[in-house]
Amino acid sequence: MTLTKALTLVILAALAAGCQLPGPAPSPREAPSQSQPVAKSATAPATSAPPSAAPSSTLPPDKVLAGRKGTLDGHGFRIDVTQLVRRERFVNLTFTATVTKEGGGLGWQVHNAFAAVPSQNPTVDGVFLVDVKNAKKHLVALDSEGKCVCSRIESLFLKQDDTAVFSATFAAPPADVTSVDVHIPNVGTLADVPIS
Repeated sequence: MTLTKALTLVILAALAAGCQLPGPAPSPREAPSQSQPVAKSATAPATSAPPSAAPSSTLPPDKVLAGRKGTLDGHGFRIDVTQLVRRERFVNLTFTATVTKEGGGLGWQVHNAFAAVPSQNPTVDGVFLVDVKNAKKHLVALDSEGKCVCSRIESLFLKQDDTAVFSATFAAPPADVTSVDVHIPNVGTLADVPIS
């Protein structure tokens, strides 16, 4: 076999490995949670479906429970906690990050900004809740494979006024706890965020 033929076979094998067979897309429950930027308020969502068919989970809720500004790598941003909801034995946190001052380049590369430790596959596993009443720290829940039940951050770059939505799930504090402190890496602690 000549070197050209061998190289051609290797390239074809690599291309074939990256291809997927046609078929239905995985349901949202099967797909890993990923953070995606939300369209600017003046721009329509980039989708071929009518607006009414767009999933509501990608849009941030209207109510801001707590917020704080931060800077990282020359980019200014605002973090808003928009939901902290008790669901039986769990609490689900939803927060947004909006770039308020762009620092140039491709935009703010979120990557490991909210991770517990830097990783090639970053998540928001660095976020935690503090139950001040019972002096307990609640880390992001883990699934059966030891992965966080939280947003995964892949190639996410945010430009001026872009917003991304993130989520994380925690073990719920006792029922008599009605608010917790939310700690977000590179932002700080947002105190007394109400649980609904």
